[in-house]
Amino acid sequence: MIWMTWRQFRTPALATGTLLLVLIGSLALTWAEVRELATETGYTGCQGDACLAAGDAFLRALQPGWASEFHIAAIGALYLLPALVGIFWGAPLVARELETGTYRMVFSQSVSRGRWLLVKLAFGGGAAALSAGLLSLVLTQWAQPIDGASADRMNPVVFAARGVVPVGYATLAFVVGVATGLLLRRTLAAMAVTLLVVVGLQIAAPFVVRPWLAQPITTVSPLAFDGDFGISMSPDTGRMSVHVRPERRGDWVVSSTTITSIGAEFNGPADMTQCGPRVSGGREACQAWLGKQNLSVKVTYVPGSTFWNLQWREFGVLVALTVVLALLSLWWVRRRLV
Repeated sequence: MIWMTWRQFRTPALATGTLLLVLIGSLALTWAEVRELATETGYTGCQGDACLAAGDAFLRALQPGWASEFHIAAIGALYLLPALVGIFWGAPLVARELETGTYRMVFSQSVSRGRWLLVKLAFGGGAAALSAGLLSLVLTQWAQPIDGASADRMNPVVFAARGVVPVGYATLAFVVGVATGLLLRRTLAAMAVTLLVVVGLQIAAPFVVRPWLAQPITTVSPLAFDGDFGISMSPDTGRMSVHVRPERRGDWVVSSTTITSIGAEFNGPADMTQCGPRVSGGREACQAWLGKQNLSVKVTYVPGSTFWNLQWREFGVLVALTVVLALLSLWWVRRRLV
């Protein structure tokens, strides 16, 4: 049974494995370059405020080289891998046999339906987890200086390409493909639906699932104009908004809203004699007027120190969904498939 599964699975597995090995080899070849640049720019071993300037110098020195390109490629690969696993590994694995009718011959043998599907799930799911885990492990270790200098490890784009989360997405995508093929019984239809489901999960996670798992912290502080901010206003209606970029290095800022003294979002109306397009005082006059409005900034953020805690929480949710889908697939093949 294992040998039969391997023969069905070997072509897409070997193709994916070859691409991953090329990418991992590229990261390995630039490993020393990244460490040397970190040392040359003074980032390695820096302390305190000196790390900010050294980190910026390190990131600038990294930009022209191949290491930066491989970093982007590896992140893209970890996002693309679940979709490829679901489409080319999971969806055809069962759907092709159901579509061609060859499953009837398998079911007439001594191997039970449950064992037939369980071997496929275990083999493919294990290969998906190993592939994503190996690439994620190498990239997480390789990018440690970059993550430290940029302090964006909690950024939703970077977060899903680090740690154990890619393993959960790859495994879930494979089982989604198998379950979809089992239900639709058509290879092309299963591949299309699997793509939509996997991409939908990857898009929804940072906006819906991750903030709920992270249990973000909310703070309210008086509005100050000593950092990055922007003012937008409609001259016709007087509606205006103030956009403040909070200084929370290393944290994931979920939202930042300017609010009034009663807690409502500030939308003006603006005093056109102070903030209008023809005011002589310009931007400074508008800032002075805003400073008298008793405004505050409401920031919701996830501390960077919770990175691994959030990684394991999201991984646990993905594994739970994978197990549920696998059990439903096993029940379906035993009770519903004819």
